[in-house]
This record gives sequence, C-alpha cells and structure tokens, in this order.
Amino acid sequence: MTASRMPAYDVAVVGGGPVGMWLAAELHRGGVRPVVLERRAARPPYSKALTIYPRTMEQFAMRGIIGRWLDEGTPVPSSHFALMKNRLDFSFLPTRYPYTLFLPQRRTEELLEEHLAELGVPYLRQHAVTGLRQDETGVDLEVDTPGGAVAIRAAYAVGCDGATSVVRAAAGIEFEGNPETWRTILGDVELADPPPTPAMTLNQPGGSLYVLAVGGALWRVAVVDHATLYDPADKPVTFEDLRASALRLAGTDFGMRETPDAWLSRVGNAARQAAGYRAGRVLLAGDAAHIHYPAGGQGLNLGLQDAGNLGWKLAAEIRGEAPDGLLDSYQAERYPVGLDVIDDALAQCALIANPSREGIALRDRFNEFLGSQPSLSRELAIRLSGVAIRYPADGPGGGQRAGHDDGGDAGLGGGSLAGQRVPDLDLDGAPADSIFGLLHPARFVLLNLRSAAAAPAGYAGRLDVVTAKLAADDPEWTGVRALLIRPDGYIAWATDTDDAPPLATWLGPALARRSPKASSSVRPARPGASVRPAPAGSLSSASPGREPQRSRRPR
Repeated sequence: MTASRMPAYDVAVVGGGPVGMWLAAELHRGGVRPVVLERRAARPPYSKALTIYPRTMEQFAMRGIIGRWLDEGTPVPSSHFALMKNRLDFSFLPTRYPYTLFLPQRRTEELLEEHLAELGVPYLRQHAVTGLRQDETGVDLEVDTPGGAVAIRAAYAVGCDGATSVVRAAAGIEFEGNPETWRTILGDVELADPPPTPAMTLNQPGGSLYVLAVGGALWRVAVVDHATLYDPADKPVTFEDLRASALRLAGTDFGMRETPDAWLSRVGNAARQAAGYRAGRVLLAGDAAHIHYPAGGQGLNLGLQDAGNLGWKLAAEIRGEAPDGLLDSYQAERYPVGLDVIDDALAQCALIANPSREGIALRDRFNEFLGSQPSLSRELAIRLSGVAIRYPADGPGGGQRAGHDDGGDAGLGGGSLAGQRVPDLDLDGAPADSIFGLLHPARFVLLNLRSAAAAPAGYAGRLDVVTAKLAADDPEWTGVRALLIRPDGYIAWATDTDDAPPLATWLGPALARRSPKASSSVRPARPGASVRPAPAGSLSSASPGREPQRSRRPR
C-alpha cells in the first residue's frame, strides 16, 4: 500500500511520554518546529515514577513553570538509598528546592501536555512509528494512524519511545549491557489497614518492602522478596503474589483489597545503554537510551535532563547556527551521566537483592555507615539530586569526561566554574529577580557582574547580555566578573578578568543577519556536519509567564 504524505517538520519526536514532551517544548523554544508522535490512544491510568529530584525542578524553574509542580506536589525532605533505614537528608543542598517532590508521573505528563498545548506544539496520538530511513537531508518515518499508513519527513528524528524503542532498532543502534536476571513486583492497591504514616519502609533478612500513599484510595506496595526474585519473567503477576510477599516481609497484608483500578507490575534488573545516542540524523533520549532497575526513582529525572541537554543543541543545528561539535556534545555529555546512574542503580541492586548471608551482612554494615558517616550520606544525596552533574569545561569537541562534582567547594572563580550548573542567585538591577528568570527564553545569557563586556554584533536573538549585581554577598562568587550561561543552565565560561567570552566556541560564528525562524521546510545539513545513513533495510513494514517560586533559598 502506498502511504500518504504529511507535511514535513524540523524534528519528529517519537514517544509522547514526559521525555518526549519536554524535548518538544525545548525545541519549540529554540525556534524550530517539532511534532510529537505517540502510539497510545490514551495515557495509562497508573504512574511508574513518583519522584522529581531537585535538578529537574530547577529545569522547570528555568522556564518559569515550576509553580505548576509545586502547587500539586508534596515536598519530601529526604530520600533513601537501596531502601536503607537511614535516609538521605536533602536539606543542605545548594538549591531553592532542597527536597524531592512527590508527584505521580501521570500528573507530570498531564502538566507537560497542557504546556505543549499552550506552546502550540502538535501532539498526535495513535501515531505509531513502525520504521524509518535517513539520508543526507532528513529522515522518513513510516507511521500507522487511525486513517491508515502515512509518511512523515523531518530533518531529524529523536526516539523517546522507551526501552523497546523502534527508533533505536531502526537506526541500527545496539542496546548494550546486562539482561534481566531477577525481578520484583509492585502494585497500586487499596488498603483497609494502611500504615500510620504516608510512607513506610521495612528491611528484613528475607527482603525489603515499601508502602506509599499515591493518591485517592490507592497505595503503592513494592516488594523485593528474596523468595520470588527468580520467578519466570513471563509469569503473570497476581494480587495473591503481592499479598503473599507482604505477609512474608511485613507480617501483614495491610488489608489489601483487589479492586478494578488496581495495577500490578513486575520489574526486572536489566541494565542497558545505547552504544551511541546519535546515528546521523537519529538521536535517542530517556529510556530509549538507557534502562536500569528503578532504585531511587532516577529514570524519569535522567530522561528529562537528557531532553534539556539535547533540545537547544538540536535547535541550533537546525537553524544553521551551531558550532562544530555541538550536537555531538550531547552524547559526550549525557552518556557518562547515564552510565553513572546505571552503576548507581546496580550498586543499590547489589544491596537489596542479595539473599546470601554475605549480602545481608553487607546491607547491615552499609546501613550502619549511612547512619554514622555524614559525608557518605551527603555524597549520595548530592548524586541523587542531580545538582552535582558537571560537563566538560572545554566546550563542544573537548575531550574531557562529564561526571559529578565531589560536593565540596568548587573554587568559584575564573575558569573553574565552567561545566557546572549555575545556581539561582538573586540579582539586583537585572530584568529578572534571579538567574533562572533570565533563562526563561532558553537563550544564552552573558551575565556581567563586575564587567561591562558587550557582545559583538551578529548574536542577536541567540544571546541576552545582562549587567547586574548579586543581591547578597557570596564568598564563593567573590571575584567572578562575568559568566556565559547555556540555555540549559550550565556555565559555559566564567572569568575573574575582563577577558572576552568565547562566543564562537558555543554559539558559532557571528552572523551578518539573524537566520530566519524555523519553518516547515526541511533544511539541508549544516556544511561539514557528520551524517551517517541508516543501515540498509532499516525501514520496516509562546513563552509561558513567570510563576512564583515557593522557596527563596538564595544559593
């Protein structure tokens, strides 16, 4: 059957979950034209993820929409590592959001879809991508729709379509790592006799259990039951399985009631990462790029931060304004972060799912260390929060490895700032009250604190130049005269002298005139861009307003 043809877009975002929607919003802010293709007819009624970490909240704050999450979410001042009894305190973190925010993923998806509608980004349900092929100038996607097969052509395609990504497979990208060897079960069920607190964790020699109120009459009951770890992967999960595990581990089933809205699932320990996050004009983000056991609830946050890193870079590439190596820096920056999170999840798995005598002893000893060694607790909290992520300081094409700060003072002056996240410092004399307010338009910001540097001509529309003072003295920022802030809130450059900022390194060459905004036409690749054709046979059958911030923590 000959497929009909739809209008072309700049980017086809495949997968309409939270990662795909946030990426589409960031692309729109970058001045290009995305479309979101979602295979499902409706959003699932359940929520896989429940936790939003501080760095993700900072992403929403940088776009002026954090109030929507703060109005509905519940701040939780601590988190856990491997379900240990001694929890991680987040209150010391240098952010306005020193806590985790409890909000079921379903509600986050609803808020993001409302945001896309405000921006005017098309979100097409029941559009299942079945294959793709790329060439030197774009990507052709085959899409099944209620009206039949259609073909969509875009300059780029991004797979945000989950662990079984059709996009990743069609682009010929390997999904490397470890297969599932054990699994646990969880369910959202009604409880007639729930715990006295909204959250409860139990650790026993036979495994672990946590119970958490998820809204309405439902409670999440998740068990790491050593007696059932090696049940067959294809064994259906039953209500009685969940009840039996709760009785074994807690001595009670909390009065579980099987109702029509109950949700049961089996979760495995597979740990995989895409061999590359880019193959020519096809890129990956979220679970399409990496999967791991959901220890600590890091997966949603990792994917949203992928999208925040990729969106402005891909938009610059499509506009023809990206410096050499900028789009490839997505892989260079995010792959190591994804690997760190996978290793972090594997470490937790080693603690929670080892039924041997040695495993139980290791777990008990590690829990003691968490309670007696504050530095260990702080280090784990910093890593989970996302605020310590640091990218290479030498710009696109540099050879340094992304990673985490160690949680100590970074020597905040001169070039030592480059690569780390910018804090939301309060400002005087600026068009916004704080640094994050300057980032609402998702452009680069040259912030002059003790300098009067001006941007050369040719960067209009890509760079905002702001002269301001810090509203409060901060010894960590003494001597910093100017800094260049990326659209995703990381510091590209900082100086304690009157050096000129490296604008060409980050924004490309100055233009004689502003490039036109993205249109529906597909642009040719930027001269010199690296484009690898897909493997043979890979084709198969307006800016939101500022919202109030709840906390005014000035760090």
